[in-house]
Amino acid sequence: MSLRVAPGWRRPLRSTGLELRRDATVAFPRSPDTLRMSEKVVLEPAGLAPATVPEFLAVLRIVLEKSGLTAGQVAAKTSIARSSAYNLVARSRTALPVDEDQVWLFLGGCGLRVEQIDMLMRAWRRLAAERRRRSEATGFRSARAGTAARRREADVGVDGCIEGLQRARAAGDLADAVGWVRKLKRAVLAERADPGEIGVSRAKPG
Repeated sequence: MSLRVAPGWRRPLRSTGLELRRDATVAFPRSPDTLRMSEKVVLEPAGLAPATVPEFLAVLRIVLEKSGLTAGQVAAKTSIARSSAYNLVARSRTALPVDEDQVWLFLGGCGLRVEQIDMLMRAWRRLAAERRRRSEATGFRSARAGTAARRREADVGVDGCIEGLQRARAAGDLADAVGWVRKLKRAVLAERADPGEIGVSRAKPG
């Protein structure tokens, strides 16, 4: 089955705020007719549930190999840019593809059966969710580490930073001295933010 396009038809333009570009989602909805799929590629059940990103990337390469097409030919059948199609199956690739529609179009352009595409896309969504959780957890740990470091510097205080700077200078350790200067600046800012720790009340003379 093939897509018939009326003469003079052009893919709609969509504004991104910075530029106008062709809206691929309108020109290539998710359907076998639109993608001109022959559904000649069928995977074994074991290959439809990749548990890791490397396994998912390996499945993309297997599907392309079974299709008998090149990545460039798949790009020509779909709205995927030629460079993006090759990048999806590059041996050097280690990251999960970020564009769900692009993965769907690539698998469809290779001729994979629609029900198997849907199964692989469920695996993609699960892996993408795991990636987001790891990213959020890493950001949280980094924030906690930064807070803990600032608290340690505040505990050292201005006097402690000055002593550390003097020790570094006496030892001739320039790198350590520079580090203590930075800590001293942060300690001074911390004390200014909390003057109650060091401030003394001054009574006006009568």
